[in-house]
Amino acid sequence: MFRKIVIQLFIIVLLSSCLKQSESITPIALPATLAELQKEALTNTANLAGNSELSTAAKASLETSKEPGIFYLNIKYNIDNIDVFETAGIPNSFEQIGHSLLASLTKLVLSIKGPQKIDLTPIELNMPDLNLDYTIIKSIKIKTIFLQYNKEVDARSDYAADFSFIDTLELAREITVPKLGVVDSLLLSYRKTQNKCLYKCIQFDIQSDNILDLLKANSSMKLKPTLSISGIPAETNLKLDGRIEMKIGLKLPF
Repeated sequence: MFRKIVIQLFIIVLLSSCLKQSESITPIALPATLAELQKEALTNTANLAGNSELSTAAKASLETSKEPGIFYLNIKYNIDNIDVFETAGIPNSFEQIGHSLLASLTKLVLSIKGPQKIDLTPIELNMPDLNLDYTIIKSIKIKTIFLQYNKEVDARSDYAADFSFIDTLELAREITVPKLGVVDSLLLSYRKTQNKCLYKCIQFDIQSDNILDLLKANSSMKLKPTLSISGIPAETNLKLDGRIEMKIGLKLPF
C-alpha cells in the first residue's frame, strides 16, 4: 500500500513538472522587416543587371521611384591611379562603363604634347562585351565625372602640376537626326574659365547624361573628342585619380 502511494506521488510530481514547461522553437533565420526584404530584392536585381556585385572601389545606394516597378541604383566609383588598360578585369558592367570613360579622358589629358587645337578622330571606349540585360536596365545616366592629379605623385613633383594648360575638352557622340542626317551631340564638356579648384582638378559638365541608347546602338561606345590647349603641362610624369557618379534605372523582373 505504501509503495503504491509513493508511485502515485511520483507520477503527480512528474506531470506537474511537464505542465510547467513551455515549448520553444529556435528560428533558422532572423526575422526580417518588409523594408529589409525589399532592399535585399532590389540589391539582388542590381547585381543581376550588372553581372556581378560592385567592387570595394564603388559605393552604392538604392532609390525608389514613383513609376511602378522601377528603382534606381546610385553608384559613386572612385579610382586611385587610373589604369587605362584595366577595364577587362572589372567584373561589374556598370563599373566597366565608368572606368572606360575615365580611362579615355585620362589618356587624352596625358597625351598632350604641345600648344595647339586638336580635333581628334573618334575614339572607341575600351570595354569588353557588357552583356547588358535591357529588359531590366531602363536608363544609364552619368551624373558626375571628375579628374584630379594623384596626390602622392603630385606631392613628389612639389605640387607643380595643374590643368591650367587645358582651355577646353569635350566629348561628343554621333547621332542621326531626321532630315539632318548624322550630327555631333555633345556628351560632356570642360571649360577652363569655369574651373573652381585652382586647376588641380577637372569636373565636366554633363550635357547628355543618358547613354543607354548609345550602348544599344553600338557594340562599343564611339565618341569624338575635341581638345584645345594653351601650352604644355608643367609636369608630364604624372598619374590621375578619378571619380564618376552614375544613376542606373532598373525594372524589377517580377
